[in-house]
Amino acid sequence: MSIDVSGSSAERMPERLVVAGVAMCGDGYPNAANTIALLKRELRCEIRDQAYWLPPNVRLWHLVKGSALKRVTLATRLGVGGLFQAARLLLGQRASDVVYLPYPAPLTLWWLSIIPRGWRPRCIADAYISLWDSMFRDRGGGDVRGVVSRIVRRFEARSLRAAALVLVDTEANKRQMIADFALSARRIRSIPLAINERLFPSSGREQAPSDRPARVLFVGTLVPLHGIDIVLAVAAELSKSDGIEFRLIGDGQQSALVEAFVRTGNVAGFTWIREWMPLADIAREIEEADVCLGVFGGEGKAARVLPFKSYCALAAGKAIVTQAAHSLPDGLPPLPAVLVAGTDRQKWARDVAAAIRTLIESRAERIALGNTAGQYFADHLSSQAIRAAWQEILCAANGRMDD
Repeated sequence: MSIDVSGSSAERMPERLVVAGVAMCGDGYPNAANTIALLKRELRCEIRDQAYWLPPNVRLWHLVKGSALKRVTLATRLGVGGLFQAARLLLGQRASDVVYLPYPAPLTLWWLSIIPRGWRPRCIADAYISLWDSMFRDRGGGDVRGVVSRIVRRFEARSLRAAALVLVDTEANKRQMIADFALSARRIRSIPLAINERLFPSSGREQAPSDRPARVLFVGTLVPLHGIDIVLAVAAELSKSDGIEFRLIGDGQQSALVEAFVRTGNVAGFTWIREWMPLADIAREIEEADVCLGVFGGEGKAARVLPFKSYCALAAGKAIVTQAAHSLPDGLPPLPAVLVAGTDRQKWARDVAAAIRTLIESRAERIALGNTAGQYFADHLSSQAIRAAWQEILCAANGRMDD
């Protein structure tokens, strides 16, 4: 059965929402934990959390990196955990239950896919990051046409087709999931991601004192999606101007690019914070920034996302500069940010740097853009927007069901 949210829905909420499955948590995967906390505060139904939450230091890309022993150990842990969670759901569910499976939902859904459709629980699957896409197409974990890639793709496709409803973060990702895994358009929906809004209590407040340089901030894992070469070229361009400091926070796959950049020595005003930072500390960095950068990875996955850091910058009421190609959850108006398009990467970096300089030179324009960003977040991406989306989803789950 599927949850059809394309038409009218019942007014009544389900009696119980069960949180289950193998689930990621921590600052690297905040969406599910923040969503559950929001639902517990806001919804008028019992929420029972029986998920197997993995330690915060677990990363799924460890399945394709590191020693064979570590990869096999993690794969076994994930597979057995998914089996146990699926069995627990089948043995303990009520007929009226609706189930929320946090990311990575396929680890539990695959086992449920073996069960005849009429006996499966109604599962809402968090699939905002495709396992196959992240492991093979985005991070370069292997040949996308290779045997392992094909196995992972079929595994994820079968798993997600067993869900009553699949949740993703943007309309572009929705279209990609439909194309990659042959999902029904009626059974997939894009809704905003959930952040900890309490970390950003002063939306729209100008932080920079007049006696320090203007601050440009980039936060993110150093992977191709972010366009690290563009980010560093922008930092080099801005280093030619007085009164601007550039802070880069992050580490990852392309850290060698930053290491080489720092070794050149021609990086006035550039600071690289490589060590891990708690989300609360990153929130303070965002609050103290004048301009926040998004992603510059070009086409592909970078054009299908609105990253968590952009949610945070919007919530903090900051001026954002990011690539023009991007996507948003269903029904949202245009993003209030400076959008810079480019194909020639050298010219693109110069154009991004010019856009940043314009914002820094015009304090009024920068503050106005930040205020618009804060209001946009409150209206379209905040906990109230997520609550409304979930209420509609759960009412639909408790109402009309389509085979």
